[in-house]
Amino acid sequence: MKTVFITGVKREMGLGNALIRRYLSEGYTVFASARDTRQEHLNLLKKEWGDVLHLIPMDVTKIDDVKSAVKAVSEVSPKLDILISNATAASALGNKPVDDGMDIEESLNSYDVNALGFIRLVQQFLDMFSDGSSAVAISSEAGSMGDCWRDDGIDYGMAKAALNFACVTLQRRLGKRGIRVLSIHPGWVQTRPAPPKADLTPDESAAFVYKTIASPPQFNEKGNTGVYMNYDGTPKAF
Repeated sequence: MKTVFITGVKREMGLGNALIRRYLSEGYTVFASARDTRQEHLNLLKKEWGDVLHLIPMDVTKIDDVKSAVKAVSEVSPKLDILISNATAASALGNKPVDDGMDIEESLNSYDVNALGFIRLVQQFLDMFSDGSSAVAISSEAGSMGDCWRDDGIDYGMAKAALNFACVTLQRRLGKRGIRVLSIHPGWVQTRPAPPKADLTPDESAAFVYKTIASPPQFNEKGNTGVYMNYDGTPKAF
């Protein structure tokens, strides 16, 4: 049984929901989480796929929630092949320019969800990983300092940059156990708040992300390449 745990699946038109459908179609047993899993689109998927889809309510900022999720997965499978941290958060006030009303306190939740949330998940699922498992963070081009074009958006960008750093250090550590750690920019996806003119539909992005996780680029300790990448596996600058 191939297993995947996907967080951040609340939005019907979101990447998380598209990843659920993609992995189910590839024969995986899918564990999917959101703070509230009582969504109509999730219930419909559950009715369609039955016992191969498990919906788990979880807040990635709460360690007890994460521990409960790990317990729920372990009752179905002794191992987890893929962890995909797709849950994200951003604050409008935290993303305002520093000289035009940025609220630093509002940014704390973004950092907690985007960066620390992934670390909580990896730490708690660690005993369920094995040689060949993957821990994947859905990052963003906003976390790239080398390609930065913004003069605002500190909240979201800084949280994703911290996430990218976490992925590099985790790869260098956990790679010794055969665990692959990836940080993937999913592209400009047609979900809220991205406008319809965005490049990719959620299903298109999910298809690319699936292929990249299945066949990731080689990790090179010199320069730490092969960790932070675009949805198609091409490298992104830290």
